[in-house]
Amino acid sequence: MDNFVLITPQGKVKGRLKDSCMKYLGVPYAEAPVGNLQFKAPIEKLEWFGELDATKFANDPIQHPMYFGCSEDCLYLNVYVPKCVSLGIKLPVVVWLFGGSYVHGGCRGTVAKHGKRGLYDAETFAVENSCIVVTINYRLGLHGFLYLTGISDKFESNLGLKDCEMALRWVRRNIDSYGGDVNNVTLWGESAGAALAVAMMCVPSAKDLFHKVISQSACLESFYTPEEATEIAKKYLEFAGVTNIDEINKYNYKQLTKVVESIDGYVRERKFGICSVNPVVDGEYLKEFPSTSSFADLGKPILIGSNANEARVFGKVMKGFKRDEVMKRIFPSFPEEYRQKVLDAYSKNPKTRDFCDIAGDIMYKVQKYNVADAISVNNPVYVYQFNYAPVIFRLFGWGACHVAELPLLFGNMKPWFRMPLYLGDQTTAAAVGKRMRKYWGNFIWSGNPNYANDGDHPMDVVWSKYTSTDRNCMNFGKTDSCIKDQDVETMQKLQGERHFFVRK
Repeated sequence: MDNFVLITPQGKVKGRLKDSCMKYLGVPYAEAPVGNLQFKAPIEKLEWFGELDATKFANDPIQHPMYFGCSEDCLYLNVYVPKCVSLGIKLPVVVWLFGGSYVHGGCRGTVAKHGKRGLYDAETFAVENSCIVVTINYRLGLHGFLYLTGISDKFESNLGLKDCEMALRWVRRNIDSYGGDVNNVTLWGESAGAALAVAMMCVPSAKDLFHKVISQSACLESFYTPEEATEIAKKYLEFAGVTNIDEINKYNYKQLTKVVESIDGYVRERKFGICSVNPVVDGEYLKEFPSTSSFADLGKPILIGSNANEARVFGKVMKGFKRDEVMKRIFPSFPEEYRQKVLDAYSKNPKTRDFCDIAGDIMYKVQKYNVADAISVNNPVYVYQFNYAPVIFRLFGWGACHVAELPLLFGNMKPWFRMPLYLGDQTTAAAVGKRMRKYWGNFIWSGNPNYANDGDHPMDVVWSKYTSTDRNCMNFGKTDSCIKDQDVETMQKLQGERHFFVRK
């Protein structure tokens, strides 16, 4: 492993070369949000003196449960540069936003923190696709998304979202030094990260900072109005025992962050299918709800999709509730007659799995198509569904569940909890991931998943564009296929209804 020093607008950066990928880890993109900068919008990190040692990861954000390496000082990013950049060609850039319901996670891939390579280690992805991958941290929970602005004007809002914008601004100012093309930037996220990527398309100040979007399994109604967010913030502080918000800095992090569990319970009693702490549509910074936006002036292609059995991994949330209680939570604004029709349409599965399938379809599939319909009016849209479930996933009843595509897509299957999740299926799973990476890489290069620039790297199965009349959907499984009206039956089961949880 060799060290490699770059001269950038911020200063000298020492990274490390491993195999065919240069890694610059723990690069600060904003000033540490501590002291007077806590609960404030991020401030650009300017120059430093000397040489930055960027050979190891920096801190992940404060969260609950806490683990070694979490800190309030967390606004860092990592840059994965394939060795081919030395050829002098400016490479496309993709910026990764991790998921975790706005309260968990970090760009090291903490779900696999005990492995040799974290889940979000982008070495394989960057090398295979000859692109530069930037993975970023953003503030979570209390520090990133709790709407304290609704209680006191001393606080600013949507800080986690603003962190993401600042990271994009870092890319614009600095990525040329790493060999990246500032005119070819893709914003890519999964789950909460995917929702943030779509939300960025509704932030006027951020629209020109990226050129394409990849959205995986976004719950696109996990956004609050200021009134809803203020209610949650007040309840959060009540649970935490904070009586004077101006003294919130005096409270222990663990006391403040463990409140997430209590606020989860409070929200689940009142709403279904949304995160407990969310970005806020304040009409100023975040102009509109992504689930209802027309995206009229977007001017960007998008690749968007979900997994076949998203919510089955959340089955424990459903257990113990009576049927009527679950259906009222899923459909709080609908009459009993409608609820019964939906339940009858899903009656083939056991009760808990039935509820999971209903929830997954509403939270992910319906919203995916709502956004795809709106964007496809004026922009290229490519829709997919991930269907592959190895034998152990099937045995556990997970199917192609939420996050199941990530180890395959990043090519990091071994570290997952050190469990043999792909026992007997590793060769097939690796092949599925390799094909997906190639489609993703082509899209990052050209805005079309079928080929990169000038028709290079054509795919065996053509992924046709999606329109509201020609509803093409790519299916990823042991083999790939592009099918029309992939989820027409699901949409019929749900009677074409939109915006189930927060607003109709």
